[in-house]
Amino acid sequence: MLFVCSFHDPSVTVLSLEFMKPFPTLCNSRKAFETLCYLFLAAVFCLTSLASEISSIRTYRLAVKQLTDEQYPDNPDIGYMAKDYDHMYFAGGVLESDTLEKGSFTFLSPKGDVLLKNIDLLEFIPSAPKHLRSDAYLTELAIVNQEWNRNQVKFLQGEFESSNEAVVRVDLARNCLNAYLWEVILYTQEDGKQLPLAHGWFDFPQEYYKELFEKRNGLPYETYRAALENWVDPKAEKVELSKLRTVKQSLPIKGFTEHNLEMYPLKKARLKKKKEIITPESFTCMKDFHSDASRFATFSPPGCYTRSSPRVTELGRLQTLSNVKVKSIETTTGLKSSELELVFNDDSQRQTNLYFGGLDFDKFPILSPDQSNTGYKISMGFSNHTFYETYQEHLQWDSLTAPYYGFFTNEKGEWLDSHKIGIDGPIFHWDSKDSKVLHVWLLSFERHALVGHYTIAFQERP
Repeated sequence: MLFVCSFHDPSVTVLSLEFMKPFPTLCNSRKAFETLCYLFLAAVFCLTSLASEISSIRTYRLAVKQLTDEQYPDNPDIGYMAKDYDHMYFAGGVLESDTLEKGSFTFLSPKGDVLLKNIDLLEFIPSAPKHLRSDAYLTELAIVNQEWNRNQVKFLQGEFESSNEAVVRVDLARNCLNAYLWEVILYTQEDGKQLPLAHGWFDFPQEYYKELFEKRNGLPYETYRAALENWVDPKAEKVELSKLRTVKQSLPIKGFTEHNLEMYPLKKARLKKKKEIITPESFTCMKDFHSDASRFATFSPPGCYTRSSPRVTELGRLQTLSNVKVKSIETTTGLKSSELELVFNDDSQRQTNLYFGGLDFDKFPILSPDQSNTGYKISMGFSNHTFYETYQEHLQWDSLTAPYYGFFTNEKGEWLDSHKIGIDGPIFHWDSKDSKVLHVWLLSFERHALVGHYTIAFQERP
């Protein structure tokens, strides 16, 4: 029914009024006719708006890959899974979003779907911290290190929906391989422990990722695409420390002590991942790792450990801790905090400086060395999330503004890739017997082992 009408022109023209034939009385009334036309146009407008709204909902089908023990023999979860672990739990997945920033994941299964509703996706995306954007090199380091470090977020009961009552926790992980490789892990309660029930790998939609990246950062994705997709190392350039902080004063310490002739606590993740240590084949202390001959199972797409492709390290750089400096600083975010600088030397005359800054010492727990696995962990990089956190902790951390940094340099102050050295990050905690003693542990590549333990004794608790 085609019609054209004008309510401002007395000579209103109707090209076709077939739709009006049932309403002869209305057709004889100009006012009624105009009213009906208004109603008709309003209905068309509403239908158009509804269609537009429906079409704006993004829907992506997700293929969820799963692996048997035979396909993934180096899986550290083998021996630590629930008795009802299902290697083929997932039938697929769907990502839906009616706004750019938030999305809902549905993971499908005959045993019970799982829904993560209205998840804040932007905080999962590698970010360029606002306070570093005046320095292109630091911006690049921040973005690639956020992608290169795992961020696994756990959703507890009340934060997800599932028709399978056995599911008590759902983890969503952006793993450290490239821009699109993500994982989902389901957990169940068994013998008082939360144990893996199912594990799947999927690709985040590439174009959507690009849109999120550009929304998050206000930077063109193409500038960083190669590094994010293919793990392209940034060049070893000088790190301008002044762009990170201003030193207010050096804090006096009584001294520092290496504990590397001791063995680390072989518990929890370190117990599960011991199988991923390739060389040394046998070891009795952390000092045994301080060689460039140390090798670990590498991490390969879609997100699996494999011993068949050993990861080379430069852990010989940690042979001797020669100096420790503690500074009170003000970060370029305006936060008063602390910085640790650890200086290492080795027999090859290499000097390696390790910086941790933007630290809040009050956030570190009080633990005995035997409890170190539950200390304050964070990965190497700039403003990045930690390896594992709850969804509430995830939302409370803003990788656009967080002042934290952790990185290596050589004697010239040039950045060194922590992954090539073989370090993923630190663990911090205060000593349970002496409140003025700070423990610093170093996690190896992929957190397979602890390869360094140092204590710093302060004159006064900072």
